[in-house]
Amino acid sequence: VRVGKAIQRDGATRYIAGAFGLLVAGSLLGLALPENAWLMLGSRLVEGVGAAILAVCMPAYANMNAQPSHLPIVIGMQSCWIPVGQLGANAVAQPSVAIGSWQPVWWAGIAAVLGMTAWSWWIARDPEIVIGGRGKTGSEANVPVADSPMSAAERRAMLAAVLLFFLWQAQFMAYFTWLPLFLVEVHGVSADIAVLINQLPVIVLLVFALATGFVLRAGVSVAKLLAWSLVLQAAGWLLIPWSENTALGIVSLVAWGVAAGVCPTCLWSLPSALLGGHRAGTHAFGLVLTGRYLGILVGPIAAAALLEWHVGWTIIAVMFGGFTVLTIVFAIVFAHLARQAGKPAPT
Repeated sequence: VRVGKAIQRDGATRYIAGAFGLLVAGSLLGLALPENAWLMLGSRLVEGVGAAILAVCMPAYANMNAQPSHLPIVIGMQSCWIPVGQLGANAVAQPSVAIGSWQPVWWAGIAAVLGMTAWSWWIARDPEIVIGGRGKTGSEANVPVADSPMSAAERRAMLAAVLLFFLWQAQFMAYFTWLPLFLVEVHGVSADIAVLINQLPVIVLLVFALATGFVLRAGVSVAKLLAWSLVLQAAGWLLIPWSENTALGIVSLVAWGVAAGVCPTCLWSLPSALLGGHRAGTHAFGLVLTGRYLGILVGPIAAAALLEWHVGWTIIAVMFGGFTVLTIVFAIVFAHLARQAGKPAPT
């Protein structure tokens, strides 16, 4: 949140450049002394700081520079960053692991960062692009209001959005972290095949995340679409105890993947639905990303704790199905608070 406020006040150029530098430095540190566990954890910390800065900047500037008619499509593309990263990382990791080497994954990451650095520098040269708290985009109607303070009603709705991000991301990360192990332990699938099966919901997710942008552009309610997709995702969790039936197992994967594609596009739409695309700056995204990263932390650890207690996969599925149901409740709360803030768009 503090980084988001600072970027909104000072502009993002030096923060983005520093973030790219941290990503490269963290990877080089890990490559240099991988046998040192503490140094490897330190390299993850360095990369994590860089990733946090970019996570705040990128959706904010995508929102602030998009024309209103294009914004839902931009958000749909933006919500694909995780599945694209997963597929890209696995495309590099699978052949690397097959030859007994992990270093190519790190080098591929460094190459991607350097490419993104050059592309970002090229984009930032355009004087009509907003890379800071104040400025205009190409449309004269877009005034520099990204640093306009939120009202009390907007802050309450934004808090509900933070909790939505937390709850949804917790079950999302738990699913993708533990699905391969579940396939190996319960279904006796080999590790390589489990990783490939893990890509099925990722591919489905990617298609539906992009499609949801066009659905929202057509005027479909964000909150209602989010609530119904969460119902489908909860069903994906609750079908897991019956996944020994192959047909039901595939239905569970696909249902969860469809909903996991629709949900992130809806979630990333909430700041702009509440504040307007050109007010949804780095402060707003710093808030929702705090919820998101707490969910990333809590979800897999909660599942691990349950496994340590030997409660079984059924209880884990039911617990995260409950997380998803609770997310539906907060989607309804957000819609109510957004109406109180005078924002009919998300309802």
